[in-house]
Amino acid sequence: MEINKEIHFNAFSHNDYSRENPLFDALAFRYNCVEADLWPINGELYVSHDRPEPDPAITFENLYLKPLIARIQKNKGKVYPNSDRPFYLMIDCKTKGEEIYSLLKKQIEPYKEYFCSIENGVYKEGAVLFFLSGERPKKSLPQEKSRFTFLDGQIKDLGKGIPASLAPVISDNYEDFFTWNGEGEMPADQLKKMREIIAQVHQEGKLFRWWGAPDTPEFKRFFIKEGVDLVGADDLNGLYNVLLSTSLNDKSVGSE
Repeated sequence: MEINKEIHFNAFSHNDYSRENPLFDALAFRYNCVEADLWPINGELYVSHDRPEPDPAITFENLYLKPLIARIQKNKGKVYPNSDRPFYLMIDCKTKGEEIYSLLKKQIEPYKEYFCSIENGVYKEGAVLFFLSGERPKKSLPQEKSRFTFLDGQIKDLGKGIPASLAPVISDNYEDFFTWNGEGEMPADQLKKMREIIAQVHQEGKLFRWWGAPDTPEFKRFFIKEGVDLVGADDLNGLYNVLLSTSLNDKSVGSE
């Protein structure tokens, strides 16, 4: 049962596989981005935070790829029928990124028509934007003129001429840049630094996400206010309530 019809384009389901119903819980809350951690073991890809024992129930294909494709086919080419942009699927490569990428290409190839792609250097939008984080395949992927996979960038990549067609998202560890823990106001120098980072990301035509920040409603509201594009959540319902209250407040302000 889906809660309402509004798609939360800035809602990111962190460690989505840890939920009772991976993928489907996030879809029920109308989140537009989910994360899965992958491990390559004996030629198969398994979803887990730590290296798992091989189990067909937790393969990437069974937990994410096939259910997502079935939904897209049912919804006539989209994850959400009324969406005007792609659904974001982020993979955290826990180890051996090049091997993971090679296996992913084989699994996704039959369904590539549903994915955003680069074809001879030209971007073509699809139902899903699929991008890789963690131990990224930085050697092979950027060399490909045609692909249906993208990279997750980092703050250190900014200003280096890396196009959004290669790294459409920038993600980084909040604690590596700031000490503010949510009590009182963020110090002026830290707030200035955060705004400069987000502004540069947006100037490059990319989306921005922090990870490693406290998972509290206060931080969620702060990130939304400051223009963070993908707001991570371990608690799906908690972020959903923040987004709902923010949306209602925006509507009430607009009606005054």
